[in-house]
Amino acid sequence: MPRDNVSKPRFCKWVPWNRRPDLLRRDGPWLGVYVWAHFRRPPSHLVKPYPNLPRQVIYVGEAKDIDRRPLTGAHHRLAHYRDTFPDDPNLDNLYVSVYFVQRFRRGYSSKKARSLYARLRVYTQWLEATLYWEYTKKWGRPPALHYKTGAYERD
Repeated sequence: MPRDNVSKPRFCKWVPWNRRPDLLRRDGPWLGVYVWAHFRRPPSHLVKPYPNLPRQVIYVGEAKDIDRRPLTGAHHRLAHYRDTFPDDPNLDNLYVSVYFVQRFRRGYSSKKARSLYARLRVYTQWLEATLYWEYTKKWGRPPALHYKTGAYERD
């Protein structure tokens, strides 16, 4: 059943960057939203980023295919991460959490899939912007990787 009528976002627990392949679904593509955080100490295995965005959040993104980006590791923001956190070249402190919004089992080529995708993409873009805004209201600044350069101080 298409999830046109989405409910409260359900992000997974924080997963270390080197364990992100554990999140792969391989039955998609999946439209979704993801969050990155920089934790100096591993977060509790029960903690999720939503609705209480921790200060360690550094990036929010939305993707047409979560398995491809960010979970393959091919992501343009990784260079910015390394510039912003030069003390973490191996990405040991980088964590990811994802919210799988909708599966498109047969891709996006059918008329029905294109229509559903067009509507849900607006939702994922809205959620991405909302999470940025909620974080900024809570912590008084945008997440560190919100812009192309690490212009914000970090903790």
